Amino acid sequence: MANELGKQATSRSATTAPCTSDLEEQVFQAKKEGLSDRDIGKKFNVNLRFIEKVMTKRLGVNVSSPIVRKSVRRLQPADFSLETTTVWSFKSRGNWATHNGNYRGNWSPYIPRNVILRYSRPGDLVLDCFCGAGTTGVECKLTGRNFTGIDINPMAIELARKNVDFSLCGEDCEHSTQTSVEFKVGDARDLSCISDESIDLICTHPPYADIIHYTDNQKEDLSFYPNGAFIQEMGKVAKENYRVLKPDGYCAVLIGDMRKRKSVVPLGFSVINQYLGAGFSLKELVIKRQHNCKTTGFWYNNSVKYNFLLLAHEYLAVFQKASADVSPQAMLGEDSVEEITFEPARLERLESTTVWTFEHGDFWKNVVQNLVQRYDGAGYSIISRPRDIDVSENILCSRSLVIVSCAGQGQFTKLRERLEKLLSLIPEKGYLAVVCRDVRLRDGTIYPTAVEVESCLRNRSEFKIKEIVIVPTGSETHLVCADENLAVSHIYLLIYSVRRDGKI
Repeated sequence: MANELGKQATSRSATTAPCTSDLEEQVFQAKKEGLSDRDIGKKFNVNLRFIEKVMTKRLGVNVSSPIVRKSVRRLQPADFSLETTTVWSFKSRGNWATHNGNYRGNWSPYIPRNVILRYSRPGDLVLDCFCGAGTTGVECKLTGRNFTGIDINPMAIELARKNVDFSLCGEDCEHSTQTSVEFKVGDARDLSCISDESIDLICTHPPYADIIHYTDNQKEDLSFYPNGAFIQEMGKVAKENYRVLKPDGYCAVLIGDMRKRKSVVPLGFSVINQYLGAGFSLKELVIKRQHNCKTTGFWYNNSVKYNFLLLAHEYLAVFQKASADVSPQAMLGEDSVEEITFEPARLERLESTTVWTFEHGDFWKNVVQNLVQRYDGAGYSIISRPRDIDVSENILCSRSLVIVSCAGQGQFTKLRERLEKLLSLIPEKGYLAVVCRDVRLRDGTIYPTAVEVESCLRNRSEFKIKEIVIVPTGSETHLVCADENLAVSHIYLLIYSVRRDGKI
């Protein structure tokens, strides 16, 4: 499969690209010999981006190895069960059927499998408009759904077709004669090849702006667009997704954040806002946690020394094309927040990624002490409810870290109304940490409090977001509103640098 792919790509690029340098040739040969990216980096003094560029230039697609021979040993995952909470973490990425991690940045098949089984039925038509190497298509074939995959890279489409080219057998062939899987070269911003309201489910994983390039410098490839332009273009994708989806249909999008100059870039929240602006409602907001992301040695020490966290989470936003115009304000449940009243003891080891998990000890004590030790050397204050800002002047004075708990639309409104007061009480070069929780509304949708807070503060020059932290809180089955809803089992910590003069 890979040799054929390489021949096609070489033939395609021979007339459009100059001869490769000796270094590129050496790197490519090293990849063919099976050397790891780390060993190649040390041997030739190159970074991962250079290695990816060489592979994409030679093969026409960004894969980690030019030679992959995957023999199908089993067609279904062992001991699979649907996720029931809003924090998903898979110990292995999944290697049943033809699934593998060779295509850079592809998602774990556990994700589309969960989405497909929860939000579609056998025989439904599923669309992935950033299909890459075809992970979603493989899952549709295995679960008896019809599938259309679109990608701007023709070489990725060829790879996807090969990945779905396997036979079903035994119990797995129940739907094999009733479903179809097809792939098309196309642009997610222009789905004119698909009729209005013809798709039952959209399940897709777009690039994260220009972090990973998926083609050999195609001008229309969104993986070459910087953050701002990428977000605007994703607005076009969202509108097309809305057009082709059936009423009441679901659209699941996996997106992550970026980091620049030791501060997070909230790409995920920005893309979510584009979909909300296109008319979708938010059914679920799931946190996909990277499982093996605990840092030691060099990375841990630098995380503390330079005060940044390693990104260890992504967002799986599940949108719904609502068939009726319902005002969410009329359906809000009561806000619920916990009182935080204690003096935590000093921790020997701080959390060093953007997902904080606490196996032992008091939950809130660990949260607050991590914030205190990272962002404040002396004093801090906790405001349990935004309405208390008006009476907190004496408490807040000279505190370099202020923690505000904000749950739901009502408290967000109060926080927004009291921003000027809050800003005047935080000393120069202080920090603001806003504790947020997504709120399940009475109609079953999600009010994304953290998304709203970040969108509001983004427009204020006095606030610069430093980190978005996810803290799993457990299964919390009492938060389930109905059988089809996930239990909201995480909170957010939005951490801001504050400059009262607006100069950050």
